[in-house]
Amino acid sequence: MNKGKNPRSIEVVEGLTANGQAFVNIDGVLLRVPGFLPGDKIDIELDGSGRIVDVQMVEPSPERVKPDCFFHGPCGGCDLLELSEKGRKKEKQAMITRALSRIPGGSEAYLHSFTASREIIRYLPRVRLHQGRNYEERESGYLAAESYASQVPGGVVPVTACAIITPPLARRLLAARKILSQIPIFLESLTLMSSSSHRSDRVVGHAVLMKGRPPGHHYKDLTKILRAANLKGLSVANHEGKIKEVQGTVSVTGLIAPEVDGGPYDAEPSFFVQGNIFQNPVLIRKVIELCKPAPGMRIVEGFAGAGNFTLALAAKGAQVEAIEAHPGAVRTGIRNIKRSGFEDRITLLEGDAIKELSRFKPEPDVLLLDPPRTGTPSIGRTLTKLLPKKVVCVFCDLDACERDSTAIIRSGYKLSEAAGLDLYPRTHHVELICLFEKA
Repeated sequence: MNKGKNPRSIEVVEGLTANGQAFVNIDGVLLRVPGFLPGDKIDIELDGSGRIVDVQMVEPSPERVKPDCFFHGPCGGCDLLELSEKGRKKEKQAMITRALSRIPGGSEAYLHSFTASREIIRYLPRVRLHQGRNYEERESGYLAAESYASQVPGGVVPVTACAIITPPLARRLLAARKILSQIPIFLESLTLMSSSSHRSDRVVGHAVLMKGRPPGHHYKDLTKILRAANLKGLSVANHEGKIKEVQGTVSVTGLIAPEVDGGPYDAEPSFFVQGNIFQNPVLIRKVIELCKPAPGMRIVEGFAGAGNFTLALAAKGAQVEAIEAHPGAVRTGIRNIKRSGFEDRITLLEGDAIKELSRFKPEPDVLLLDPPRTGTPSIGRTLTKLLPKKVVCVFCDLDACERDSTAIIRSGYKLSEAAGLDLYPRTHHVELICLFEKA
């Protein structure tokens, strides 16, 4: 903003950035106003350089609601809890539209209808707990939101209930927190995972040790966690993620390829699984719709996990060559492949997809990617060597979507279709599946 312009103005918050921060647009300049929501009318004071000096609420958005969680704020998990479900759906669709508009040719792509989640509570089959680092006030719980971290003792929020985790996890939350508060501080995190069935009470865990802490030294404490939280199994990894010990059996079913015959298939808490038991089947169906697998087709898949998409693609007759970096996911994926009966259609390799995809035999019919939030930095180089006929990407971060999509388009493709899906209700996160075809 130029000097001499009015330093104060009344603005309406336009929307949310990809990382969930509210923003306004003043004279073509996007200004972030954390802590506000789309539709809020705010009074902004700027300095002579156009930087924000002060922001005050003038009138709250008509879509603001009272949060239904006592821990909202310090717990940064459900960051859109004060926005109505109607407002959240509307804003997520707007976020997708804005992201596509910043991709070359993105506004011309066919945009499928946004798929909201069937359920907005009890959908998350995985929860991560932390021991507080305050030795005087021994607490455990969820990591505090960044803006509250210095205000919360030990950096953790001692939640007593959580609406988004599945019932089996909810039943163990207090017991798991209690035992973590009683034993010595030696864990980076404790992950609990349940199956996709609300009728099952099976829960397993994965503990990550602090640097320099050997598992043998804490064997009794790990056993206490196993028993106190009523876990069927517990894997223990060092701070680098390498599993050092396993007590019991650490597999749960139903989180991988839930609608594919031959299951239920296994997952383990040490590696990533899709975070919504209701939306994962919808996500798989959308990926199948865009990949269009058929007998004889060759599909190369990066970031394959334990076979969530792999098995569904093979079930349609496609030949799938998949790669995954996590050893536990590969081991579990191979077990799932054997159970499915699709061994003649699937090859699952262990390796870094970002580095290894370009070494695959070129010209597959489809390249399918489900990258982490950081995206696939070398996607342009990969496409130059792999030369797939079309590319399907499952993006969980809109900034990464813009970066990777631009690189894909520069490599000779066009964005043909896109489909948004709400995988994490009550949060700003949105999933966007994109189909790129040869330009």
